[in-house]
Amino acid sequence: MSHVPLVHKRYSIRIVPPGPYNGAEGLVFPRGEIAVKSQYNTLISKGLPKISKRHKQVKNRHPNASQLDRKIDKDYLLTMNFNIKKQVQKGYSRAWVVDKYAVVGLWPSEDELFQKFWPYGTRVLDLGCGAGRTTLPIAQQDYWVTGADISFPMVKRARDQAERWRLPITWATLDATDLPFANETFGAVLFSYNGIELVPDGKEGKQCVLNEVWRVLKPGGHFIFTTHAIEAFNQYAFLRFSRLISFLISKTLRRPTLAKEIGEVVNDPNRNLEVYYMQIISPRTYRKMLTNTGFEVVYYNSRQRIDQQKPPNWLADMDPDFKFYVAQKPVAPPIAEI
Repeated sequence: MSHVPLVHKRYSIRIVPPGPYNGAEGLVFPRGEIAVKSQYNTLISKGLPKISKRHKQVKNRHPNASQLDRKIDKDYLLTMNFNIKKQVQKGYSRAWVVDKYAVVGLWPSEDELFQKFWPYGTRVLDLGCGAGRTTLPIAQQDYWVTGADISFPMVKRARDQAERWRLPITWATLDATDLPFANETFGAVLFSYNGIELVPDGKEGKQCVLNEVWRVLKPGGHFIFTTHAIEAFNQYAFLRFSRLISFLISKTLRRPTLAKEIGEVVNDPNRNLEVYYMQIISPRTYRKMLTNTGFEVVYYNSRQRIDQQKPPNWLADMDPDFKFYVAQKPVAPPIAEI
């Protein structure tokens, strides 16, 4: 297996011999290949700054301290420039979250699409791989796989499982908006389980992911990912509608809010959560973004319709289950000889 080329000024790259995990130097791959040491290899141990002393004094004098506490926390978060991306990383680095995602196995819809659009032997980049739910089964199907995630504990758990399965997978801890790979490295890219919705900075953050996927994907390669839909008719429809109305009212009245765009949900970073940020928008928006990036959307359907062997149609946007997108990077036309 040839090495995956990594070219990026912010990353230090070195060849390492086979060996156990070494937290100071990043991951040691099963076959002694490439270790990537980046700013994301270290868990974020520093929390947000504490509430100021003045706020605490005001809160202690107030007759209804609990309500004022919530107001101070919210106002404090609105005025400070905390890093949402680090909070997302922190949430998916918690031990109980890593354990939750340690189950391995493809959905039938995923297996069907991979076999349909990815030729065997393709080099695949599995973004947001988590603890290896999709990465390990893909490697078992004769694909050359690189599993990548922003959470180092997730990647470590995935690597440990791959070692037990004796699968030659390359691992990296990275940011999906800034991939450390050379242009046109992979024949296929996957961003499963709605992972793109966890990328902060609104639609601009998602667009950065699409741009990077376009860059590292070979011409003719396919990018497969999933999302929710803001118009989906399911048990969360009323909650999404309520948040939408609240957001529009806040914008109309110019009230400060953590959500900057429609569909964004930003949770309190002081709580012990898995999801601190998510943005659910319309699949029509994603299809338009893909087209504007240069992709051709060759397939779109809901997970439910794929499992039921139903063809795609306009009703897929409103189906309660996840939406699958298959976008192809067109092959450049041959240059005509003069």
